[in-house]
Amino acid sequence: MKTMLIILLSLSSMAAQWSKTSMSFLRGHNFELGDNDRTEITWENASGFKYGDLFMWFEVTDTQQGTNNTANAAYYGEFSPRISLGKIFNFKNQKRFIQDILISNTFEFGRSASGVSRARLHGIGFDLKIPYSAFFQFNFYLKNSPDKDGTTFQTTIAYMFPIKLGEKLNFQYSAYIDIIHGAEGEGSTYTAPYSHTGQQFLYDLGANWGEKNNYLIGIEYQWWDRKYGIPAPRGPVENVIKYMFKWIF
Repeated sequence: MKTMLIILLSLSSMAAQWSKTSMSFLRGHNFELGDNDRTEITWENASGFKYGDLFMWFEVTDTQQGTNNTANAAYYGEFSPRISLGKIFNFKNQKRFIQDILISNTFEFGRSASGVSRARLHGIGFDLKIPYSAFFQFNFYLKNSPDKDGTTFQTTIAYMFPIKLGEKLNFQYSAYIDIIHGAEGEGSTYTAPYSHTGQQFLYDLGANWGEKNNYLIGIEYQWWDRKYGIPAPRGPVENVIKYMFKWIF
């Protein structure tokens, strides 16, 4: 833990070589747990540094007091610093299939009507060269939730594909996929293996007035298998389409 603190402080003390921040507004219906109708506001930042990168995001969900009459706002966030071995040892190469190997970390935190959720994930990551992609990341973690007994493993994949059909007809297809491979906890804290994904398809609206890659509209498709790891037969499968507006600044 002391080593990780030193790494995080070192990253934060360095000036970012590049940085991108966005705010997203999403609206969806027919959620499986809690209220059916929800509005989400998501803040995201991705930054690159001399010896690594950092992705962090924070989301507030307003349940809008739907069918279950339980209007409790929830929040959730992740802080994901990665240390680039390719940059440190000078073997990063964007022309290779495996462009870089990284020490990957993620810290999760959230609060909802069901309680507080926390997790620490540490592992290895790979930046891959996939044709037509802006980026493609594969991360494999050892996952430990402080409020549960034991540990498990998690795979996280993230990617983005720009689609340019004309000067003012541009799209972005991006996604994350989380796969939790094993159970964690016991008794009332037991969490079964589960997986979920968010797939976004967005149109570059700002390109119509000279603000390319700044204002995007579209949809996010969210899918859960055994949502939140709730054991069968209670663990639901969720399919939700959210309408989305994204402002990149």
